[in-house]
Amino acid sequence: MACKSGVSDEIPRCEREPEVVRALGRGELSGNLLQHAEACVVCSEVCAITRHLLLVESSMEEPLESAAGVWWRLNLRMRHQKIERARLPLVWMGRIFAATVLLAACFALWQVSLNTGVSYPLVVGLLALAAVALPTMIVLWRWSRS
Repeated sequence: MACKSGVSDEIPRCEREPEVVRALGRGELSGNLLQHAEACVVCSEVCAITRHLLLVESSMEEPLESAAGVWWRLNLRMRHQKIERARLPLVWMGRIFAATVLLAACFALWQVSLNTGVSYPLVVGLLALAAVALPTMIVLWRWSRS
């Protein structure tokens, strides 16, 4: 027989163990080699360990992403959040500016239709100043609160 189990201090060895390992790696353990693996203590243990490793490997989830990839995605997300946070007050300032200009135009038309003798350049100048100052004040107020 090709198996030598040796004394308890020695590791049991088999001459056909490398052949069994290669056959298990290819998935072609059959015939004479299969009979040997069933009879030999060393080769049967190699088969059992290989089956166990294949079961563990098949039940494993996807490999985890590298730490560098996670770090890169986190930095990218934080950068996008900062950009969005900086952009939002500017969007609101534009909306408020458009609403103020619309109100100024409506007020100017209303004053013209009343024809009350109010100084139109003064009214339009004050409304233009409000159209610029109001959004700026709102943006500064929001930034001071964040």
